Amino acid sequence: MHPAVQRSPWQIQRDVIHALLIREMKTRFGKWRLGYAWVLLEPAMHIMLLATIFSFLGREFYPGIPTVLFMLAGIAPFICFSHSFGKGAVAVESNRGLFNYRQLRPFDAVLTRVLLEFAIYLFSLVSLLAILAWFGISARFGGFLLLVGINLLFFGFCLGISLVMCVVGTRFPEVAKFAPMIVRPLYFISGVFFSLEQVPQEYHRYLSWNPLLHMIELTREGLFASYQGMFADLPYFAASCLMMLAFGLLVYRSQWRDLVRSQ
Repeated sequence: MHPAVQRSPWQIQRDVIHALLIREMKTRFGKWRLGYAWVLLEPAMHIMLLATIFSFLGREFYPGIPTVLFMLAGIAPFICFSHSFGKGAVAVESNRGLFNYRQLRPFDAVLTRVLLEFAIYLFSLVSLLAILAWFGISARFGGFLLLVGINLLFFGFCLGISLVMCVVGTRFPEVAKFAPMIVRPLYFISGVFFSLEQVPQEYHRYLSWNPLLHMIELTREGLFASYQGMFADLPYFAASCLMMLAFGLLVYRSQWRDLVRSQ
């Protein structure tokens, strides 16, 4: 008989996340007839709807940037945030039976869901940019390093808020039903279909507290060389992301045992 192989904690964690990712992908896409094509169809339908509405209005959002590209840079990150917010609230309840395994904790379920949403976001953004470029809809590329930096921060922001929603959603199950109602107003104030410089400056102080608005503005600045996000505040966005991640980790650490025991 071969001696038992001793695995390090990192190897165990890796295997747990891998198994949960496969489970999440089957659960997420297995029930849809279109399967994995939904990854591209969801943001594409948002873009088509908004582009159609504003084309009838005869409105151009930003010189040198086609409307569909302008929309894509806002819709893709917002969908990632929206899904992370909503799915974090039900992460414990959806995986409760798995917590009987000693190696698995609620943090693993939340991390897996955010990793999947973030991977879907990046894949859909890159794929749709490539498809649109193939059809001749493109703009001169901006800064790669800026995109890498803000997306690493954005991942931390989504993980932090998902951990908070994990605790809140388990303590107060009704929150999961109200999650779409909480997220929906953010759709209209996060710069998905407008640029902050198009808004009168007297309203900036009310809108600029929103980290999502800065994320979308910085994404457009990183994607498009002609876009000048004059009001995007990278230090504020970075501080917001790090604070949200730290707050989420602290809230989870103080409550994780109760999350496992709660029925």
